[in-house]
Amino acid sequence: MGENSSTKARHVLLLSVAIGVVLLALAIGLGVGLSVRSSDRAGQQEEKLVILDVDPGIDDAIAMMMVLSQPAVRVLAVTCVKGNAREVQMASRNALRILQAAGRMDVPVYVGSSLQLMGHDVYDHTYWNGADGLGDVPDTSPPDYSLINQTEHAVLTLIRMSKAFPNQITLIALGPLTNVALARRMDPDISSRFKEIIIMGGNIRGVGNMDIAAEFNFWMDPEAAQVVLREYKCPMKVVPWEVCQEHGLEWDFFSSWLSVDTPKARFIRDITYNLTQTLQHDGMLTYDSCDPLATAVAMDNALAQTVSNVYATVETKGEFTRAQMVPDWGGLSQKSPNIDVMQNLDMTRYKELLIEAVA
Repeated sequence: MGENSSTKARHVLLLSVAIGVVLLALAIGLGVGLSVRSSDRAGQQEEKLVILDVDPGIDDAIAMMMVLSQPAVRVLAVTCVKGNAREVQMASRNALRILQAAGRMDVPVYVGSSLQLMGHDVYDHTYWNGADGLGDVPDTSPPDYSLINQTEHAVLTLIRMSKAFPNQITLIALGPLTNVALARRMDPDISSRFKEIIIMGGNIRGVGNMDIAAEFNFWMDPEAAQVVLREYKCPMKVVPWEVCQEHGLEWDFFSSWLSVDTPKARFIRDITYNLTQTLQHDGMLTYDSCDPLATAVAMDNALAQTVSNVYATVETKGEFTRAQMVPDWGGLSQKSPNIDVMQNLDMTRYKELLIEAVA
């Protein structure tokens, strides 16, 4: 009887040990699982909400491709403004062509401002982008242009979406700032509802590409640029013309980049063909692409290796300096900085984003 009790006790002890081992293993496994799942969550990028305000435009096409290629980015809308394309309806059609080439017809397109704030228009649109804005390439399979939203003006779209997603939207402004300025005029509170605004435009050393001291986007609508820089209160990052000149793409890279056989690469290769032939014939050593640089800054906060926080405004009355962006480098105005000027960009990372854009 004592021997049986001893045997039973040993069995109970072994069973208890076995159960303990199993429970310990389950606990460790559960802990590992929780750790992995937490790690997975931590590794996931937060979704970036973006509106593209554009005037397509060859450079706009490349920039749009870059944004649309990023899985962590949700493009809420493309709002169009008169600029590179001679009229805003053409800009809107070009935007739809780009979305079709990118396979992203789910993104809505809205028609915006057809005239600058003061109504002037003296630009010959044909040299850089061609008569149609996209290199004069025949569109053999045009998209359904009835998809362009004609019922809500792009300015109203900016206001509506900024209310629906307050302090969540990155507005990437790659054309004249007419839409953005008009949104401020219609709804003053919008000035603080964007998470940030990324602007391709202006200059920091008085170097012009349209006039002696004026960059194209600001030159097209200086009053709008002045409104935006002076009156918006959200963070604003500016990629100016001189910085774009300093970060051109070597022709060897440009050719290799577009040599991949994808619909996106073929589209960019086609629309840039006439322009690149002209630039190379004229002896340009690099392809100076502006809008994609601004977009790259929006996609990767670490891209700019030098950031200058400064107050800047826009000259609207000068005889020789109209539309020049004037940074107060010495702080003489005693005004609080209103923009971050992006400089010394990481070209390796920039090229990586370009490659992803046409994959």
